[in-house]
Amino acid sequence: MSIDATFNYLSRIWLFGTLFKAGRSTHAGAFYEFIYLLIWSILPFVLGTLVLYVTTNDPNINFIELGVQTFKNGELLIFTISMLAPILYLTLHDPEQAAPFPHKLPISTVVALIIVTCASLFSLLKASSVKDLPFVFSLSVALTIVALLFRYLAIVYHKIRLPQITERDLREPQDTFVEKFRRHVEGEVVKEDFTASFETHLKEQ
Repeated sequence: MSIDATFNYLSRIWLFGTLFKAGRSTHAGAFYEFIYLLIWSILPFVLGTLVLYVTTNDPNINFIELGVQTFKNGELLIFTISMLAPILYLTLHDPEQAAPFPHKLPISTVVALIIVTCASLFSLLKASSVKDLPFVFSLSVALTIVALLFRYLAIVYHKIRLPQITERDLREPQDTFVEKFRRHVEGEVVKEDFTASFETHLKEQ
């Protein structure tokens, strides 16, 4: 099977097939945006870990263990919600001249279900009603990974549906303004010439 045939087959996969229709430049731009998003999103966890590390009195504890403590009490659930919430806006809002969001209904449904699940688990954690804390922590890690995948998916799909802006499209408003201004000026010149001719005619009478 050739590479083109393979990509053609993969592009028909439900929900994720559109990823293989995107070009390299689209994936590169989406990945670049996603990396910066991820860095700013995990910055509170990194800073919290750093503060705990430089202030702890336990010489045996390492940086990784302190890092886990910063998101072991449900913080990952809130992080997951913050990753997924913008996806609902992207899927349900179509910008002007943009194509419909690919797989809008299933993506928005899955995202909404994950958000509700995370919010419910977080409320149970804060109410001290959870009996199996390791299970909830493992589930929160899994949901976070799913949320990151969906966030990258949403970035790529959003870039795909946006119209391709050319230099001609950018210049069109400017050219339209110049044309309207030229017509307006020419109209005023015609009016002034007619007024001057009429006044001259009156003087000659």
